[in-house]
Amino acid sequence: MMSLLALLATRHEPWDTLGDLWHPIWLLWWTIIGVPIHAILKGLLSILAGTPFSGLSFGIAIVLLTIVIKLIISPIFQYQLTTSRRVQAEQRRIAPHLAALRKKHKKDPQRLNQETMALYKEHNINPLAQMSGCLPALIQSPILIALFYVIRDAHSTFQIANFQFLGIHLDKACADFAHGQAPIALILPLLAGLTTFVQTKMMTPPGQLQDPTQAAMTQNMTLIMPVFIGFISLQFAAALALYWVVSNLFSIGQQYFITGWGSLSVPPVLRRGKAA
Repeated sequence: MMSLLALLATRHEPWDTLGDLWHPIWLLWWTIIGVPIHAILKGLLSILAGTPFSGLSFGIAIVLLTIVIKLIISPIFQYQLTTSRRVQAEQRRIAPHLAALRKKHKKDPQRLNQETMALYKEHNINPLAQMSGCLPALIQSPILIALFYVIRDAHSTFQIANFQFLGIHLDKACADFAHGQAPIALILPLLAGLTTFVQTKMMTPPGQLQDPTQAAMTQNMTLIMPVFIGFISLQFAAALALYWVVSNLFSIGQQYFITGWGSLSVPPVLRRGKAA
């Protein structure tokens, strides 16, 4: 510890120091996530090379890689879904009590908050579980970053010349029409946003089970997140958008069999901070 403090005190290049400190973390992340992703993708491409689907090999390999990754992390997602379903069931049970508390203490927000937290504690409900719709994106962030680097270096690390899949150049950004990207590539960002909305909406508890302010925030995020994902998908390689779409479809199927359609049948309304 003293040697580390001495290094920080004597070095005059702060960005180099931060780089030195970050490098072991980056190396661990790349060893655990990046290397396996590269190895699996390379193996899938080798298998597909001698098949009639060799012309679509990169796209098929991305789809199969996505399924492999989802199968690996599906137990975590299933546990989260099961927990979310239990919390929503408890929220339905206490919904009349919450309505009575809001009516009783509508002029005393502090007392209302205290009574609500006490009720949540009594029924073992975690209020933060209402934001569980963001969990899939958080879990997949390090995977997406690793996949970005694998795709970025694909021309030099994979011995394939054709990165097209159904007319889409998976090695180019969806909006990179200047370098030959087909307009059909815009379908991927649209699907990425749409599937993100469906999945998030399915995971969102009904508005009547949440605090009005929290419900408004959750509802707004349900609309903002898909737009953000769609915009990001335009900027990066189409293979990343393909991964996101297939990943979402897998999660939607898994989620349907555990929790059903959730709040998807409720039409979204962009609200202000306070409910009427």
